[in-house]
Amino acid sequence: MIRTGSSNTKDKTIRWLSLVVLTALCASAAAQERSYTLLERELEYLMEIWPGDYDNREQVQFDFNVGKRSPDQGAHMRVHSQVRRVNLPAFGDYVLYVESFAANNPKNVTQHHLYELEADESAKAIRVRRHRFNDGQQFLGSHNDSGLLDGLTRDNTSTDPACDLLLTRDVDAIAGGTEPGSCDTGGTTGGINAYQVRITEAGFWFQGQAATGEQETNQISSWYQLERVRWFQCMLDFPREDGGRPVNTVSYVRIHDQGGTYPFTYRDGREMVFTFRNTWSYGMQRETLVIVIQEGDESGKTLVYGWGEPGADRIGVNPGWIRLQCDLDTPKTRKFQQWLRPDS
Repeated sequence: MIRTGSSNTKDKTIRWLSLVVLTALCASAAAQERSYTLLERELEYLMEIWPGDYDNREQVQFDFNVGKRSPDQGAHMRVHSQVRRVNLPAFGDYVLYVESFAANNPKNVTQHHLYELEADESAKAIRVRRHRFNDGQQFLGSHNDSGLLDGLTRDNTSTDPACDLLLTRDVDAIAGGTEPGSCDTGGTTGGINAYQVRITEAGFWFQGQAATGEQETNQISSWYQLERVRWFQCMLDFPREDGGRPVNTVSYVRIHDQGGTYPFTYRDGREMVFTFRNTWSYGMQRETLVIVIQEGDESGKTLVYGWGEPGADRIGVNPGWIRLQCDLDTPKTRKFQQWLRPDS
């Protein structure tokens, strides 16, 4: 009986000590938990929704449809913006690489920055510090190859606090910008620039106020409305011989649905272009996903087209002499497309 009592007492002591240790560990873990402020949570949200590709192809089309054919008439230039999250500890935990180009020409770069973001509790806003590259050419294309940024330090960039963006929540958007007239953009005009942005899950908008030479203007440009693009992988098939079925995949094309284009030469030597759009149907008063093949370029004769729902994950056409199959770009669909044409 004495032995049994001693054993029970020992077991109770062990259980008690285990409970004490477990309680201490839980208390330590709780003490180490970090409480996030609302602004920090908003920053996390912004880093989720901002990365991606954006294009204003449809805004340019709307301008054209109502007779705006030049900047003097209020027409917007075509802009494509590429935003990527990158891992650069020297610039903090929240870093974006931004590269934009105009006129559907990747070589016509209009913006090239590194964005350093932080939750600025004193300003009650997300602060976006815009870094310019001292040697811009060296880092162009980093949206496709982030390795180009390896080894980048603050000595490789320059920034002006007056050009910081201050962003806050605006209903379903994160929006804000610089103080008007505060940011000297430099360049050949020495202009003063105010830059405003608005980011949602569906798009990226921006507008600016600028001066030219010594003549400052208070006129602010209307918003550039860039819609988020979706990338598709398309199979372009030709017949193997005249009159045959289009079963020979001559190209696997990665293309986006906001005005992506792919020029090609058909088997008879004719130059053609394949265009992917999310365009507006005036007759049906809704957006429509459209793929078009035209002769020559986008101003040429329409040879064939197909349409579907704007959120569709596949679309295609097959008039008999050519075949296009487009699937939302994923590793799975790329693999399946290769299986369809193992001999191409």
